[in-house]
Amino acid sequence: MHKDFLMRQIEFIATAIGEIIFSKPSSKYEMQSEVRQLESDLLYVLLCNMLDKKNINGAEDLLFDMLEEDNRDHFLIAVDFYNRLNHMTDAELQNADFSREEIECGLNEIKTMYGLSIINQEQSLNVLLEQTEDKLVKSYY
Repeated sequence: MHKDFLMRQIEFIATAIGEIIFSKPSSKYEMQSEVRQLESDLLYVLLCNMLDKKNINGAEDLLFDMLEEDNRDHFLIAVDFYNRLNHMTDAELQNADFSREEIECGLNEIKTMYGLSIINQEQSLNVLLEQTEDKLVKSYY
């Protein structure tokens, strides 16, 4: 039960950040260019490769080593990273010596680093409801 609550909370916060900060329906990072990769794209590829190999702790260390607080792409990559971890099974996380609590802790650390520590589930829900209502009203008229 606690695990399900954590999974929903992490998913909700990641989605809210995508909606509120990036005006996107998700927190998924999209590479800027296949031909000419940017530094952010390279970081994203490295992290994805490390996650594919289940090197979660190493990937998290790399993420925090490379994050630049004024780089919005890095922020989105970090949120995407924790959202990807959240979609792993408990067995995958446990085999990699990682937990859902560490996912929540890491995501909270990212929120604080980027000045969003005030975002919690209730506030996120209120903002999402307001934005959805505004979109519906605008599309109606």
